[in-house]
Amino acid sequence: MVLKKAKVKAKLKGSAMLSLLLLMTTVTACTNSDNSNAVSNAGNSPSASTSTGESPAATPGNSVPSGPEGKYDPPIEVTTVRSLNQAAELAPGETYDENIWTKTFESDLGIKVKNTWKVNAEQYQNKIAVTMASGDMPDFMNVDAQQFQILVQAGTIADLTDVYAKYASDLTKSSFEGTNSLRLKAATVDGKIMGIPADGGEAADTQLIYIRKDWLNNLGLQPPKTMDDVINIAMAFTKNDPDKNGKNDTYGLSLDNNLFNGWSGLDGFFNGYHAYPFNPTKGTGTSLNFIKGADGKAQWADVQPEVKTALGKLADLFKQGAIYPEFSVIDGNKSAELVTSGKVGMTFGAFWVPTWPINNMYKDVPGADWGIYPLVSSDDQPALSQSMGGLPSHYFVVSKKSKHPEAPFLLLNTYIEKIYGHFDKNYHTVTVDGKDYGEFGLAPINGGLPGNNPRAAAAVQAAKKSGDTSALNDEQKNYYDQVAKFEAGDATMWAANKLWAEGGVFSLLGQYVDNKQVFTSAYVGNPTPTMIAKGPSLRDEEVKMMTSIIMGSKPLDYFDEWAANWLASGGQSILDEVNASGMVQ
Repeated sequence: MVLKKAKVKAKLKGSAMLSLLLLMTTVTACTNSDNSNAVSNAGNSPSASTSTGESPAATPGNSVPSGPEGKYDPPIEVTTVRSLNQAAELAPGETYDENIWTKTFESDLGIKVKNTWKVNAEQYQNKIAVTMASGDMPDFMNVDAQQFQILVQAGTIADLTDVYAKYASDLTKSSFEGTNSLRLKAATVDGKIMGIPADGGEAADTQLIYIRKDWLNNLGLQPPKTMDDVINIAMAFTKNDPDKNGKNDTYGLSLDNNLFNGWSGLDGFFNGYHAYPFNPTKGTGTSLNFIKGADGKAQWADVQPEVKTALGKLADLFKQGAIYPEFSVIDGNKSAELVTSGKVGMTFGAFWVPTWPINNMYKDVPGADWGIYPLVSSDDQPALSQSMGGLPSHYFVVSKKSKHPEAPFLLLNTYIEKIYGHFDKNYHTVTVDGKDYGEFGLAPINGGLPGNNPRAAAAVQAAKKSGDTSALNDEQKNYYDQVAKFEAGDATMWAANKLWAEGGVFSLLGQYVDNKQVFTSAYVGNPTPTMIAKGPSLRDEEVKMMTSIIMGSKPLDYFDEWAANWLASGGQSILDEVNASGMVQ
């Protein structure tokens, strides 16, 4: 009788936790404007039945892989759900239900992946919340860090400790265990591996400055060395007719309503003033930056005085017309249109900016070219580029009801091998009638190999200097060939050149790491209870504060009032939980 009550209590607790999610969930738009491929695609997996953390036993006539390699015979079906990127163009004949990945998984592994539902990325978070609360989960799916924490507490996802040890390939394990095993630690709760990190483990999200190089040349300006230079360039691009069309129709700095973003965000601008706020408009409100104070305790980065200083600079730029006046009501797609139509000449952004949205300007807009530069400082201390990429922001989780909890690892092994092990271009990009289509985003599960891109860029550049390509692996040789094509006059390879050539984005990001110019949060734990409960409302108040100060509807000193309100409205509880967690480094 006691055991029965305990089971009922546990079930009610899980149900209550999942229902709570519906009340606090927020919509995270995952378009090309604010995310990379690892986050824009959700996972898939097996269905119903009880789950154990152990390998399923083979039954007569049923062959189950005994380790990282092998094939189900007869085949099994696993279910998942998908987030669709509206901006992505699919190759002819390819769909999210049937593509090169799903065909390979079925032929090589005996795993048929079925999507139980698919929605546009803007609707994905809400749909996931409903799925979680209903208890009708697919075999595996992609969730954010907040949802991961709730599912762990609710007890509805499988313990993957044993299947990881038995079914993850050596290459897959290296992707978990590199960079001081940060990804593995983040996925581990109370000694149990509870999820498969979709990202994390490296500083790939650090920002750079992208500037119209032709506009600099038109005005006789040099690339920035200080934040004062950034301000002066923004003003010159606004006032001095940088496109030489005789009209006052340009802006100096790109910005949109998300405020923090891999495209058109403010992360890098704040970093130039040694400020490290991070609370995206469309984020969860739980991915926060903390610094360690002189007393050894964590302090929230967003309430530090350096943030106020940077906001003052932005307010001045807005007042002088250097920022689009309606930035607060446009999204990343609209800010991209302004840039690609020649209205804005500078932005802060992530490594993928050359691939979207400025990728076609070099070939389509006569004379247009973009320079890429590292962050600069407001004083004689080097700027640190903040990274939220150490800890995973998304996980693939496996339902506790899944008959085959090991299946997602077998899928992931194949993905990692095709993209990073023995690179197969057909699984990355296909060319049809002269047009390239990305294939890796169609995979129902994905992951990264931390540090791979800077290593590949260094290898490409070494081969360019020596003329010897024998040391390049297949992936690196592909990038080498892309750079060579650009140098031979192929304008469609402009983005590839900006990624892999000397002075390109991956070289600069590698220099951040080598020179110890990366800022990471002092708190390395998962979202705390108050972050989950209060994070969305506190985020919204911060967005309103920053937007109103930048646009001049509130004075700069309003920052101090907001900071005090943050502490009183749940912020102090967040700090108390963070400092009591033992996860402050």
